[in-house]
Amino acid sequence: MQAKKKRLTLDLDPPVQRRLKAVAALKGISMRRYCLAAIDRELARDAANGVFAGSFNIESLVALQDEAFGGTVLPGDGAEFIREARESRNAS
Repeated sequence: MQAKKKRLTLDLDPPVQRRLKAVAALKGISMRRYCLAAIDRELARDAANGVFAGSFNIESLVALQDEAFGGTVLPGDGAEFIREARESRNAS
């Protein structure tokens, strides 16, 4: 059974989007396929350079959270914050 795919949304500046669209068209592929290939390339490069080798653990995440928020627990649900931000953006 194949794992369910997750969606990622990117907000691009218009000139970047136009360049992406043009390069993908010149290569005869979709923008989606172009972006997936670029992401795969970067992840492979990072793995080859040891970016993730031993540097990812729960203790470092907790330390980063403490540094960013100073032990403050944020109220509310993260999903609700995202929903509100989307509604605000779409209302503009």
